[in-house]
Amino acid sequence: MRAKDKNIDLEFLRAAALLMILFQHAEVLVSSSHQLYWDIRHHLNLWGSVDLFFCVSGFIITRGLIQTFPPGPGEDRYLISRRLGWKNTALAFWVRRAWRLWPSAWLWILLSLGCAVLLNRSGVFGNVGRMAWDALAAFFHLANFHWAGCYMQELATCNMMPATLFEAHLPTGWNLAVYWSLSLEEQFYFLVPLLLFFIPKRWIAAAIGLALLALAPLSRDPLGLLWFVRVDAILVGMAIGWATHVLEQRGRRAMPPAWLRGKWLIQLLALGVLLAIGWLGAGERGGRAGTITAIAACSGLLVWIASYDRDLLIPSNRIARAFFVWMGNRSYCLYLVHMVAYFLTIELWFRAGGARGPWQQVAYFATAAVLVSAFAEITARWVETPLRRKGHARAQPWLARRGSQPDQILHA
Repeated sequence: MRAKDKNIDLEFLRAAALLMILFQHAEVLVSSSHQLYWDIRHHLNLWGSVDLFFCVSGFIITRGLIQTFPPGPGEDRYLISRRLGWKNTALAFWVRRAWRLWPSAWLWILLSLGCAVLLNRSGVFGNVGRMAWDALAAFFHLANFHWAGCYMQELATCNMMPATLFEAHLPTGWNLAVYWSLSLEEQFYFLVPLLLFFIPKRWIAAAIGLALLALAPLSRDPLGLLWFVRVDAILVGMAIGWATHVLEQRGRRAMPPAWLRGKWLIQLLALGVLLAIGWLGAGERGGRAGTITAIAACSGLLVWIASYDRDLLIPSNRIARAFFVWMGNRSYCLYLVHMVAYFLTIELWFRAGGARGPWQQVAYFATAAVLVSAFAEITARWVETPLRRKGHARAQPWLARRGSQPDQILHA
């Protein structure tokens, strides 16, 4: 990759994944009579967009650790330097991740609880006591196991409740369910510096390959236990991070292959791959053996193209480009806030007497879009960005001791 702050194609992939998630979860805003939406959902179930996020994270974190802790003389066997020792290496990484992610996540856990107490006349935020358990699981990065347990016990222990005061196609109160994927990523962040520190680089590809071969034959039904701990896409992202580093060391990755130089063809391919991710997750296909690994492979193809950092995926149109870059840069905050904004939209319109007639969906979508955008921008500007910089400063003593290159992954 070129030495610059951002890989714009990775930002595009984050934005594309986020748009798919926003559309998927808009189900809480859409009435059962909105036939077009449900027809689309019948053919495209977009939960696999989370796997695209996982793949991007696996790639970025692996590359970032290699760049921040490059192997020194005599350390050719390993991907990252061992001179600091595993404790200092891991602590430097964990400090940066914690300051980058935790404050914003904690803020929206607290705000969700606040909505359940103070802005819940419609009952859309469910039960405060149940949400407290959801919040506790999210706080300790165990939400994936918590929600898996909820579904195994037929939702008896989590905040997913039937709506009684307004028309709803789905249960309400589950705005903290999105933390399941954040918890899985946090578990990955805890392990990855240790794995890269202790495992020689020649074994990493073999270990990832064996893990994927073991996972591929598994049937992982959506919302089952194995579905909530799926790591296929993370492993694929790590493999791409490993491979790009090895190829760059050998001088074999200066330019993309010839077939990657037609931008409109690449963008058409990317659209087809994104649709394939949705198609794989729809209907009975979602629970078949190999589906999650196939979604991870699709995600890996897109991340591999983006890894060249040649602006192959991002649209050339200035307005579209600015939109996708903004969404990619704000994707973490947008993910955190969107379900709260969706439920708050329902609550506000309930208090206003409800939207009626053909304009109901327009009113709901417009209100939700304003709330999601505003909440994400405020969180990014006033919480995520300044505290990310603070985490960078807190980790600097470890990084400076090694003479590493922290600025290259400031925006990871």
